[in-house]
Amino acid sequence: MGRPQVQEVRGRGGPRRGRGTSHGARRAQGAEGVRRGDKGWEARDHTRGGGQEGSGGRGGGVPFGGAWAGGRPSLGGKVRVAQIVEPFKVIVKDLPEPIGAPGEVLVRMERVALCGSDLPRFSGEGYRFRGKYPLLEGQAAHECVGRVVEGEGFSPGERVLVLPPKSNGLSELLFVPKDKLVPLPEDLDPDVSVMVQPLGTVLHALKGIGDVLGKDVAVVGQGPMGLLFTATLRRLGAKRVVGVDLLGYRLKVARELGATDVIDASRRDPVEALAELGGVDLAVEATGSPEALETCIEALRRGGLLVQFGVPREPHVPFPLDRFLRKGLRMAGFHLASAGNPLEPYILARDYIASGWIDPSPLITHHFDLEQVQRAYEMAYRKKDGVVKAMVVF
Repeated sequence: MGRPQVQEVRGRGGPRRGRGTSHGARRAQGAEGVRRGDKGWEARDHTRGGGQEGSGGRGGGVPFGGAWAGGRPSLGGKVRVAQIVEPFKVIVKDLPEPIGAPGEVLVRMERVALCGSDLPRFSGEGYRFRGKYPLLEGQAAHECVGRVVEGEGFSPGERVLVLPPKSNGLSELLFVPKDKLVPLPEDLDPDVSVMVQPLGTVLHALKGIGDVLGKDVAVVGQGPMGLLFTATLRRLGAKRVVGVDLLGYRLKVARELGATDVIDASRRDPVEALAELGGVDLAVEATGSPEALETCIEALRRGGLLVQFGVPREPHVPFPLDRFLRKGLRMAGFHLASAGNPLEPYILARDYIASGWIDPSPLITHHFDLEQVQRAYEMAYRKKDGVVKAMVVF
C-alpha cells in the first residue's frame, strides 16, 4: 500500500482533516459519561467536574504542552489504577508509584479505549481467563495513548501510542519498554490517536491478504474492528464492501465509513442476503462466533478467501470443513501485528490517520473517566446506548 495523500474526509459533523480534529467537549462527566451524538459531543449527567483538556481525569494534573514544568510530576506517591477482581466487577484503587526497569519509559496515560478482545476478561467468558481472578492491576486495556514522563529516547511531554505488553493500560502511570511506544504528532487529536492501535492490526492483516482492487468483500461483524476493515477495504479499492451485523446503529456507521451495502442479520438471513448480491471474493470474519464463520464460508464464491480475524471465546469451534473443501476456499488468520517489525503497522496507521486518508472518529462514541470504568465496561459489553468505542479519559 502506498503512502496516501492528504485529502478532505467526512465524518459526523461535516468535513474535517485527519490532523487536529476538534471534538468539542469530551470530558467524562457523570454516570453516563459523554456521548457523541449526531450534532457533535453531548455532555450528559453533569455531576462531576471535568477540568481542562490534558489535565487528567480528576482535575488538576500537570500541563502537557511540551517540557514538564518543574520536572517530573508527582502524584503524592500514589497512582490510581483499575483492576478486574472478578467477572463483571472492576475496582479502582491506589498503588505506589511504579518503579521501572532499564530500557523502560514512564508514561502518564491520556486516553485508553476498550477493545472487544478486552471484554471476555471483564465477563469471565473467555477460556483463557477462567479461574484467574483477580487479574493483574491495569488489565484489561491495550489501546492506549499517553505522555512521556521520563525515559531514554523520548522527550518529556511527548505524546506516544502505548502498547503495554501485559494489556495493563488502565493506570495513571505505567512503565513500558521503549520498543512498545510509537511517537504521535502533537496536533493529532488524542481520541483519534488511540485508533492508531486497532487500525494497525487491521493493516497488518490487509498486508497479508494482498490486492483487493475491484473485489467484492463481506465484513461479518461491524464492531470497531469490523468497521475499520470496512473503511480500509473501501479505500483500498474494493468494488463492493458489504457490512453485516445484528445491530442497526452499527450498520449506520458502516455506511458512513464507506460500506456499499449493509445487512441487518437481526431482520433477515445474512446467507440469503449475500447470495442475492451474488456472493463475495473475500470474507472477513470479525466476531469470533461460529455463526459468523459459517456465514463467511457460505457467502464466498468458489476459490474465495476467508480471513479469520475475530477471536473465539473457546479454543475449539465448529467448522464446516466439507463445505470449505468443496468450494475450494482458502483461509488466512491474523491476530497480533507481531511478525517482522512489530511497530511497522502502527507507524503506517499513524501516518494514514494523520494524513486524513482515513478518519476513524465516527467510531468514538462514549467517554468515561477512570472512576467510571465499571460503567464503561458494562456499556461496551451490553452494547447499550449506541456504543461503538468507549474511551477512558485520564
